[in-house]
Amino acid sequence: MKTCIFVFLLIGFKSLALNQGRQEKETLTKRSISPIDVLCKRSPDFKVLTYGKTKMCLYYGQDICTYAEAQGKCRSRNSTLAIFNTAEKFRILYPMDMVWIGLDDIANEGTYRWADGSILDLQSNLRYTIFQAGEPNAAFDFEDCVCNRCYYDYDKLYDTNCAETYNYLCEKVFR
Repeated sequence: MKTCIFVFLLIGFKSLALNQGRQEKETLTKRSISPIDVLCKRSPDFKVLTYGKTKMCLYYGQDICTYAEAQGKCRSRNSTLAIFNTAEKFRILYPMDMVWIGLDDIANEGTYRWADGSILDLQSNLRYTIFQAGEPNAAFDFEDCVCNRCYYDYDKLYDTNCAETYNYLCEKVFR
């Protein structure tokens, strides 16, 4: 009787293991690996972060620095300060506190440019999605750079002094 139960259990476990292996193989073959996954993996310290179908190859710089220093550090990694120009991309950024991103109005007060040169339309819905209420406000002449969640009571982007020091996010864009 004990031998019969042991054989039955052994066959049951083997069958369970085979079925589980098939399910894992099916899951792996259904997962799509995009070019960004492959290319980002080749970039030391960069990670693919995802929200829905949106993927970004990002490096989180933990050595606090000014905006200009952050730009230089990203350039040295063959990247730019990260661009969060869609609501989906902003969802990737949202949980990260006290970080410089690639948006400023240094060249022309009131005209916010992303690191790729494109302009943020301040009349768009995106502005209200990504900026703290009342921001950007240029409350002081030197508020030209954009930071995410840099004040304890802010949970979105705001414009601030470029000489402040924060962490930063670099982005690699693959074309």
